[in-house]
Amino acid sequence: MITSLIVAAAENDVIGVDGDLPWHIPGDLRHFKRLTQGHAVVLGRLTHESILARLGRPLPRRTNVVVSRSPHPENTETAGGAGTTAGTAGATGTPETAAGSAAHAGGVRWERSVAEALATAEALERAAGTDEVCVIGGASVYRQALPFVDRVHLTRVHLRVEGDTRMPEGWLEGFEEVSRLDVPAEGPVPAHSFLRLERPPR
Repeated sequence: MITSLIVAAAENDVIGVDGDLPWHIPGDLRHFKRLTQGHAVVLGRLTHESILARLGRPLPRRTNVVVSRSPHPENTETAGGAGTTAGTAGATGTPETAAGSAAHAGGVRWERSVAEALATAEALERAAGTDEVCVIGGASVYRQALPFVDRVHLTRVHLRVEGDTRMPEGWLEGFEEVSRLDVPAEGPVPAHSFLRLERPPR
């Protein structure tokens, strides 16, 4: 089982301002969708609420495992398995991913800690026949999940920006870059790079 952290960060590790991204990069949104569809995603309550505000629903074709210490609704359950909602697999590239999309069709699970959320997400991945849990924010969830992370999918935005949310200092220590795709600036879209970093076997 792989635990991946997915984040877009400026050169100075800023990831947000006033609850939103400091940039708009359509290619990064597609990249995020491709990485996360068909998997369980772990996210904080505020991130979940911001997604609900933008989309009017949780992230589709993913089981959303939300971390919140506050009282929360009942977990979504179906006959297909805990934390899943009936749905149809999308065209996501491979039979395994398509099967994962069917199993991770947009249900919501609530857990009171990052550790509990990761354990729940791993169980959901195994039940779905998939093997990558995706941690998608916000900053507090990233910080608490880092000790458990095996892989980082980083969109490095080649800007230095002001913001009120950033990744922890030294957060990439212990990870090694294994792939990189550089994308030049185009119009209002800043130059950015898609990196994959992995922690050596422990």
